[in-house]
Amino acid sequence: MFKKYSCILFFVACNSLNFVFAQQIDILKIKTSAKENPTATFRCRVPAQYNQSSKVKYRLLVYFGGRNTTGEHEVKNPTWTNWCDKNGVFLIVPSYKNDNYWEPQKWSGKALLEAIAQLKKKYPNICDDKLLFYGYSAGAQCSNLFPAWIPTKTRAYVSHACGVFHKPSDKMKGVAGLLTCGDADRQRMVINNRFRAAYRNLGVNILWKSFPNHPHDVPQGSTYLAQEFLEFYHKFYANDLDKSVPKSRENLKPLLVGDDQDGVVYPIDSPAAKQIYEEDRVFFFSKELADSWVKSAAMP
Repeated sequence: MFKKYSCILFFVACNSLNFVFAQQIDILKIKTSAKENPTATFRCRVPAQYNQSSKVKYRLLVYFGGRNTTGEHEVKNPTWTNWCDKNGVFLIVPSYKNDNYWEPQKWSGKALLEAIAQLKKKYPNICDDKLLFYGYSAGAQCSNLFPAWIPTKTRAYVSHACGVFHKPSDKMKGVAGLLTCGDADRQRMVINNRFRAAYRNLGVNILWKSFPNHPHDVPQGSTYLAQEFLEFYHKFYANDLDKSVPKSRENLKPLLVGDDQDGVVYPIDSPAAKQIYEEDRVFFFSKELADSWVKSAAMP
């Protein structure tokens, strides 16, 4: 079931004329078997320049906020809505509560897929099989556990300040991942380091960035890096959305390596790169991502 809302975001004055920019948010209600979530609510934001006649599909970003969020703030957050408009991306925000909702195989995953299916009925040119995921805190648990549950439907995921991860698996080799965490969020730093080390042992590279002196919060730099990361894979795999675009045949191999302790990036085969401690190495497939990784550290 859909409800449609037109939410006024902001006003711009120009030559004594006022222009009102509105965003369309659809609300879906999905029945579930969960005790505290008999009905799960999903807020879905349509990108500003959406064209229902477009033959090019629109990507979908699944955004999980902090624990037990209603999604009302996240779906209107200008930092993310501006990014979605820039990239032509639909935004869907679940409002789960308790019932171990970060474990998709129990009930929450089925509810999300049903919400996406309903959304696609109304907007047929949504790309529903190469999703992007972002999450913070308990939402970060969702943003990596859900992709591991449906790896073939996932293009990339970002988990910030995550406390629970999926079991590393070869099935995730084709899914791009970014982990970020404040280094003062000590328990989660340990959990994040163990997780990425386990994936490194499987030969899978996960991009990583820690933020000095940040506790369990969301640094501006972590959001910036998350958006640059998601945008890179969104554009790199343009064939997901437009079959007239040739599939990228570029073999993504590490070109650069960063030192997470000093925030400096070096060519992969340079002597300086070989001096970086194994646990502090961060590998990059593109100069753009390496530059974003460096820039993110200078942000508050």
